Amino acid sequence: MKKTILGAILAGALVGSVAIVPVAQAKDKVIVVWADEKRGPGLKKFLEGNKVVPGYDIQIKVYASYDALDGAYQKATAASGPDIMLNPVGDALQYAKSGKVLPLAIPASVRKNMSATALKYATYRDRVYAVPLDIDTTSMIWNNKFGAAPKTFAELIETFEKAKAAGTATVGWCAGDGTWGALPFLTALGGGAYGYVGRTTTPDVNNVLLNTPALIANIKKYALGSDGKSNGLFAWDNCKAAFTSGKALAMNTGSWNLPDVKSAGIKYTILPTPTLDGKGVTRQWAGYGGAWLTTFANDHKVALGARKVMNYLASEEGSLAYALAMERPSPNQAITSKLSDDVQGFAESGSKNGAVQVNALLGENAGGSNYYDVLGTVFKDIFVTGKDVKTTLDAGAAILKANFKVGITKA
Repeated sequence: MKKTILGAILAGALVGSVAIVPVAQAKDKVIVVWADEKRGPGLKKFLEGNKVVPGYDIQIKVYASYDALDGAYQKATAASGPDIMLNPVGDALQYAKSGKVLPLAIPASVRKNMSATALKYATYRDRVYAVPLDIDTTSMIWNNKFGAAPKTFAELIETFEKAKAAGTATVGWCAGDGTWGALPFLTALGGGAYGYVGRTTTPDVNNVLLNTPALIANIKKYALGSDGKSNGLFAWDNCKAAFTSGKALAMNTGSWNLPDVKSAGIKYTILPTPTLDGKGVTRQWAGYGGAWLTTFANDHKVALGARKVMNYLASEEGSLAYALAMERPSPNQAITSKLSDDVQGFAESGSKNGAVQVNALLGENAGGSNYYDVLGTVFKDIFVTGKDVKTTLDAGAAILKANFKVGITKA
């Protein structure tokens, strides 16, 4: 708020002898928002400097990666921490359990437009701790120069073998976001992370799918060359450049990479990664990104303004502005038709093939290393070093089994 400027304009004889001194205007209070390199730039486009809450200035601090952001938040204090965080919704619940996140009051008018599943994963002990803003999922982007998009993974493999022999491709299927995006490849070849209890979405932590007989056999049959190392069908380590340069048939990634794909002039089709025979579905992680209010907002005496920012983001207007800036699917069902066909394509893929990303399991390292790092080691050992497939996958699965058993107790 700005203070009234005080002064006096006196009659003509006094004007020359009386100094008019305005009282200094109060500066806007600052609301600090932290985000990673994927969401931060989009936030700066529409939120930083945007006076959605009069009397407050919104500042966005962007971290180089999710790990850097989360690490900074773990070490944050009242002196250094943010007022609002943009991160996976599941993280809000984990920090809420330790008392570092404030509960929210989301009105019924907003709830009615919000995905029930998204709200479920933002709720702990009947209290909502985050505003779900985007669906964090992937899909397969197929380069149309290699022909029509394949209906089976077997067809993709056949097309890759021909393209590789012709010298037009070096990679078949690229996990554009590293090990996080590799789940569709694993499930296409008959593996995965974990199974589920019956027909529910509850993880079966005793059913680890990293070393299934089908996955072992199919990696040997389709993804290795005569030297026992990668034949190029699968790539996960910095393979985005292969796709944007036209040397990869497909890249599994999120909508955040579409601008680079378009800039490269690639004509594409968006669809879920198909299974080997085209029957059933593969799986891709589907989490929810969102905003949450930290307890530091109370310490900084900006909680009232920060809550108003949260209300704006939860509204139809704010959700749309966010979705357009991020180019990501939104859990706000009232704005779906207003998003691009590409973004709606990712949303459809996530709804068909999405597997809820349970961070408590995937981030657990009771066995010595978390899910993502286990995959990194397994992939390097098999595809780069040429170690035995079964032995390597069995060792990785043993670590995951230990992780999942502990992680399920924290989910």
